[in-house]
Amino acid sequence: MADPVPLYVIGLSKDEPANEVLSSKFGSALEKVQKVLSNIIEAKITVEFQNPEGSKTHYDATATVKTSKNTLIYTASGWDILKIADELSRKLEGEYSDRENKRQRESIRKKEEF
Repeated sequence: MADPVPLYVIGLSKDEPANEVLSSKFGSALEKVQKVLSNIIEAKITVEFQNPEGSKTHYDATATVKTSKNTLIYTASGWDILKIADELSRKLEGEYSDRENKRQRESIRKKEEF
């Protein structure tokens, strides 16, 4: 089993429930993707929010996944932090299916001629 990827949540206090939700959902997505992208160094989620004193708070979240070859960046924004966590996780898991499909492609040379 691979080592867990270090995940940092910036912009939310550690005792806030939204911090725990983001960490758990995005962390489980990182574990899934780590099977295909085994060279992940670290992951960081930066959360910015507007109108924290009012009744509604608008969140802007940016997830950055740093690998040894490149950096993957995903953004999401909205009023509900749960939906934002789901959207960021879904975008990251999209990498899993993309990489998996590329590996399973048949070679042109192996196709039979009719």
